[in-house]
Amino acid sequence: MKIQIELDKDNLIEKLETHLRFLITFSYRWLTNEGEVLGYILGSLHFMLFVLLVLLVIASHTVYTNFWFQLAIFVCIFVIWIQHVFLKVCVSVIAEKNLTKDTSPFHTLLQDVFQVSSTDFTNYFVTAETVALGCFGLELISRCSVYLRRAWH
Repeated sequence: MKIQIELDKDNLIEKLETHLRFLITFSYRWLTNEGEVLGYILGSLHFMLFVLLVLLVIASHTVYTNFWFQLAIFVCIFVIWIQHVFLKVCVSVIAEKNLTKDTSPFHTLLQDVFQVSSTDFTNYFVTAETVALGCFGLELISRCSVYLRRAWH
């Protein structure tokens, strides 16, 4: 038996990117309508989201170890991972490129901060994201099994 899912990736990426550009344009319309500025705003938000997720993972294992908090972070990271692995692209980077009509400000920030090319960073990031997601998922399964074992005894 073979399960096959038909998915027009290009159409899906285009729709997600269009919605993201609309959201950024709508949210920052009071500030500017210039595409390049909006692209840099989106690039900065993209970088801040990246740092925030790393900090939330650390906080969920040290400061606030609540199961539901960890599950919410796992779901967020899983959605991002699905986008990176199955669509083989980051929708935010595509939106940034379309807004600035140049290279992605997120990639420029990465090159300046981490001193690594965007291609190498993407490869490292997807690998690290996959490993972290697997470990995080196993941790959540472990916590569920401990809870179920206590409930049955």
